[in-house]
Amino acid sequence: MEFILTHEQGRIIRARTGFYDVQHGDLTVRCTLRGTLKRKHRSETGRRLYADPVAVGDKVIFTQLDEEEGVVEDILPRQTKFSRQYAGKHGDIEQVIVANAHQVVAVVSTLMPPLNFRTLDRFLILAEAGDMEAVICLNKMDLVDPTQREELLVDFTNYEQLGYRVLYTSINAPESLEAFQHELTDKFSVIVGASGVGKSSLLNAIQPNLELRIGEVGIKTQKGRHTTTLVELFPLDFGGEVADTPGIREVGLWGVDTENLEYYFPEMEPYLGNCKYNDCAHVAEPDCAVQDAVETGEIHAERYRSYVVLRTEDTTEF
Repeated sequence: MEFILTHEQGRIIRARTGFYDVQHGDLTVRCTLRGTLKRKHRSETGRRLYADPVAVGDKVIFTQLDEEEGVVEDILPRQTKFSRQYAGKHGDIEQVIVANAHQVVAVVSTLMPPLNFRTLDRFLILAEAGDMEAVICLNKMDLVDPTQREELLVDFTNYEQLGYRVLYTSINAPESLEAFQHELTDKFSVIVGASGVGKSSLLNAIQPNLELRIGEVGIKTQKGRHTTTLVELFPLDFGGEVADTPGIREVGLWGVDTENLEYYFPEMEPYLGNCKYNDCAHVAEPDCAVQDAVETGEIHAERYRSYVVLRTEDTTEF
């Protein structure tokens, strides 16, 4: 069969290092990037601007070379993106994890691994920075006793009052899975969370034919083992799509002005402008309206702690 080389529009549904599966109608083509496109996404000095210029969810222009292979010519403008600062020694570049999704579902676990509010708050900030809605999923509710459950409900009611939708899930509680499935229906969702929180288990529970690999959490380390190794887009039988992502341990903020971090914490808004100093950082300054609100319980202490850690770039809690 002879191919007439034409430019077509498709979408990235799977990304491996240097190779991208582009979906075009019922056809999936394995593509690489055109050299000119790679150069386009570097600085004038040749420095990388992105960990990878293309992400799952990107709409692209590609040329099909034969029945199975092609080349990506260009990336169309993104409507939304979920990005982080690239982990490792090259931390000054952007890693776009998923593009054009409707919402981020941030999964955290009650135990194994233990709940980490700092990581959760970072996910919420990155969702807002990328113009995406955020849903919180507190998983493994079956591992906590009634007293712990009540304490968690208090903590997460605070998030609900801030406008976030909160799901309380367990793969052993079918009614909680119904709520999880309902939240994903007819939307393009990206599932994020640390290794071991149960992202793949939840997806397998609502659609078993996905057959995503799952792993156990180490008893000593209380950390999950990576089982998802790449970002991949899956259609959902009940409507919608979901991008399953590898466990994220380093959640470096990208596209966020840390000097104005308070604007990513909606509970602080009523108190801004009421401090003694106009340039108050709301960390250790005297006569700070935000700190006073924390003392009186009007701002949740854990949320405020996340703000302080991020504002002062204190990495010891991550």
